[in-house]
Amino acid sequence: MATSRAWRPAVLPNGKIVLFHGYFDNAAAIAADLGSHDDDPALLYGLAVEHWGAGADLQIIGEYCAVVADPKTFALRLSRSPLRGPPLCYSHDDDLVAVASVPRAIFAAGVEQRLNEERVADSALLNFANTEQTYFADVARVPWGCIVELKRGSSRILTRYYDPLAVPKIRMASAEDYVARASELLDEGVRACLAGFRKPAVALSGGLDSPQVAVRSAAAMPDNARLPTFTFHPEEAYDGLCEEGAIGDERAFVRAFAAMHPRLEPHFTANEGYEHDHRWNEFFHLMGGAPSGMCNMYVFHGLFAGASKEGRDVLLLADWGNSTFSDKGTWGLVEYLITGRWRQLRLALKRMPSSRRSTIGRLLAHSILALFPDSVWRLVRRITMPRQPLLRDLKQPLSANYRSQVGAESRLRAAGILAERNQPRSRRHALELLFENDDCDSGEIYQAFEQMYGVAQRDPTAYRPFVEYCFGLPTDLFLRNGEMRWLAKQMAKGIMPEEQRANRLNGRWDADWHVRIGRRRKQFLAELDRIAQDDRMAHMFDIPRLRAALEDWPEQTETDKHLYFSREMAVPRALLVARFINYVEGRNQV
Repeated sequence: MATSRAWRPAVLPNGKIVLFHGYFDNAAAIAADLGSHDDDPALLYGLAVEHWGAGADLQIIGEYCAVVADPKTFALRLSRSPLRGPPLCYSHDDDLVAVASVPRAIFAAGVEQRLNEERVADSALLNFANTEQTYFADVARVPWGCIVELKRGSSRILTRYYDPLAVPKIRMASAEDYVARASELLDEGVRACLAGFRKPAVALSGGLDSPQVAVRSAAAMPDNARLPTFTFHPEEAYDGLCEEGAIGDERAFVRAFAAMHPRLEPHFTANEGYEHDHRWNEFFHLMGGAPSGMCNMYVFHGLFAGASKEGRDVLLLADWGNSTFSDKGTWGLVEYLITGRWRQLRLALKRMPSSRRSTIGRLLAHSILALFPDSVWRLVRRITMPRQPLLRDLKQPLSANYRSQVGAESRLRAAGILAERNQPRSRRHALELLFENDDCDSGEIYQAFEQMYGVAQRDPTAYRPFVEYCFGLPTDLFLRNGEMRWLAKQMAKGIMPEEQRANRLNGRWDADWHVRIGRRRKQFLAELDRIAQDDRMAHMFDIPRLRAALEDWPEQTETDKHLYFSREMAVPRALLVARFINYVEGRNQV
């Protein structure tokens, strides 16, 4: 948590020591309430805990992790901010308590480094439901929105102080009022994210979310200041193919948008030299983990590297856009049915994008079947698609025997994670689906990117007042008269070309996977052969399926998920898991 050799922990008047990593969005307001100054976030945080106790973290808006230690009783209070924030992990027994934002510091304190194979397997299956587990035995993680209390001789006490499902409903007089308030809060979030930085940049796509962050950021900057934006795009060898409803290259939208806003300075990167496994060993060191999402996070290297090259000190993202103001509102397909809003239901079903079903078929699949339990859904799927495996089985690399042996299958079922069944039954259920997998270790991933490139990252669409406002809005602010993302499109009026505002295609992440993985097929096949020579690894991975995915290589980009998931996702995940295990155990690459 220290940022320089001159750093010292904050000490409260009662002798307690406070460590703080992150930032306040409302430091001035908290300081005013406490009659203090806002120039030392650690001291301010400690004073807030002394004043508000367990309710302090609800008063504070920001992204952080913190430790309050009492030298007299050897008690520690660990906390992480709601929704988003840097990681915090710890090890605790009768002899030693160690706390850090990265596991390697805990090992340096004397804790033995031992692999937690359960977490490794769960990550490969995209199961992050155990929010306290890390990739190492005897090292735990503080979940976001939680406080962990540690005392010698006692088990840890965990308190979840924040419930994202408990936000109040928002009701206003008119649609215009809702849109105006959303714009105000997003502007507020942008200003909060820019505070303390002099040279911002924005990661810009051709969608509805990041362009609004970009134009609002430019408006918040000094007059005539230019705002660099960074956009990734496929390599030139990309054949332009992607699945129905998606777009692989968003440069045309970005250029047209930038032309409307002369203060934007667009930069484009095809992520040349950044392959799927770019700098994995450094991630292992910086993160102490190997979350499965890293397999196609390589696109961020070009964005952070570009911002660093241009001398930027912060890169603004819009990761939370699709979960807030730009949500599709698909739970409305069920809500309109059970509340008898027939016109809204008819229009929503009629205008559903990328669906080859009839209107009746859409009603059955998205409105009626969504009301039945998982057991009925599985039965219907077996009847209608008897030969198609679950997509989650195709994009994970582990063998069936290994998954069963380490209990990964049973844990996945217990967590209730069924990625293909993503039609929410209600607004609450939509939020449950959003949070069922925690943050997929995104806090660890972004912290590693910041360390690699020396550029901070912030997300105005994750600003807590804005998030809570959006979570409390009525359904027809998102799905209205058959139009999905209605709120974001209203907010986008006048700030982007109409073609972009009305676009219904989703940006295709990793669109040029066929080019990138294809040119390394022989290398990856050789690596799989080496893995197969190790008895432990050969049992762990489904080597025949992974080899077949690389050997039976299509001539052009495959657009059927049942055909490309093993190639684009399972193969890199196998390599990620194998290399991480070798890294942790200090073995040569098998």
